[in-house]
Amino acid sequence: MKKFFLVLCIVFGMISINEQASASEVQQPTMMELVKAAGLTADVKNEPKTAILIDSNTGKILWEKNPDTIHNPASIAKLLTAYRVFEVIKEGKFTLETKVTATPRYEQIANIYELSNNKIQQGVSYSVKELIPMMLVPSSNVATIMLAELVEQDSAKYLKELNELCESFGMMNTKIYNATGAQISSFKGLYSDDPQTSELAQDKDNETTARDLAIFTRNLLERYPEILMYTKEPKIKVMTGTPNEEEFESYNYSLPGLQYSFDGVDGLKTGSSQTGAFNIDATAKRGDFRIIAIVLGVGDWADQDGEYYRHPFTNALLKYGFDNFSYQEVLPAGKHKISGVDVELKDPLKDTIKKSQPLDFKLVDKTRIQMKDPLPVVSDKVKLISVPIVTEDNGGKLKTPAKQQTLKSISKNIRLLGTIFIIVLFLIMFVVMYFLKKRKLRSEKQKTYQTGETRRSRRR
Repeated sequence: MKKFFLVLCIVFGMISINEQASASEVQQPTMMELVKAAGLTADVKNEPKTAILIDSNTGKILWEKNPDTIHNPASIAKLLTAYRVFEVIKEGKFTLETKVTATPRYEQIANIYELSNNKIQQGVSYSVKELIPMMLVPSSNVATIMLAELVEQDSAKYLKELNELCESFGMMNTKIYNATGAQISSFKGLYSDDPQTSELAQDKDNETTARDLAIFTRNLLERYPEILMYTKEPKIKVMTGTPNEEEFESYNYSLPGLQYSFDGVDGLKTGSSQTGAFNIDATAKRGDFRIIAIVLGVGDWADQDGEYYRHPFTNALLKYGFDNFSYQEVLPAGKHKISGVDVELKDPLKDTIKKSQPLDFKLVDKTRIQMKDPLPVVSDKVKLISVPIVTEDNGGKLKTPAKQQTLKSISKNIRLLGTIFIIVLFLIMFVVMYFLKKRKLRSEKQKTYQTGETRRSRRR
């Protein structure tokens, strides 16, 4: 009995090891390996604390490092206000031409040396379409406050809106304490028009993760791609032709034409702070393939060249994405045999795949086709890409002939059948051995009884 169970344990162990080996994936390259492969130079001491690369079309993860580590995004948080501005414009509450007249308080904020800003002069009216690039390119804190208060005058209510927005996207590790990425205390009492701001956290940094920022950025680009009109240029002018005209160069040095030019980059936002070091939320597009790279915690605030150090890491990620993955048609429209079932597709299936990945598909709920082993998605709110099959309800007919399987599924079933066969064989052997042993004991007992009877008959 003990030997039987020992052998059974060994069999299960071998099966488990085999399954793990067959399911294991090739490990992704490290960040420094990506930098080297891209022919770039970076110091390992400046390596980002957390980063992620995703496909914007499908939400699939192409590369990640500590994607759920909490981090201060600094001025990248201004993208939340950009989202709310576009959202409210869509709702019809104001337009790009709506003017905001600068108050003495706004001018005072613009003059706080420690904050990134642009010139704002009291009494001058600034249109929304001028304030948006001020917020996104020179990362103006005062322009962000002006836009935020146009959306919602009450600062506490506005921050609540931002947190609710993040929650709606499934950004589970994000908490927003200010609208600009700078601590409220750094505004020297000028953050809110309401002097009673005790309910606002004065010295707290915003908290998020690379994953959460990727989730948000994908939603932002999907709903309001017009933001790229403000972030794609290496240099911009605002208030052109007025006494308040200013020119700014983007801090996103990966934009074509700047120091770390990368083909296809057209956004989005950088951010830096004492507690968050140097960060970037970048996106690039080639053909139909758009990817998003979130790189957080590069270098150290003490070394201000960190604003340059973040770009080799960013470019290495983007290059890895374009070199190794593609968004393409993986299954054309027409008739196919999927999982042994004859199906017809009215539309082709397009998805993001690793270029070396073998194409395999599966039938979902007998109504849709999708990739069999898709790349992981950035959030459980992201639906896997699939296309409907032609059925009797939409003009076609679903046929189910004798089952034919792919080599991969056949191999898997053979392993499963082999496992079941071995277990059944051992069970049969155990039962046979048990009954043979029981029969032997019964036979020996009967012999002993007969011998005793013989002896007693002789004594009589």
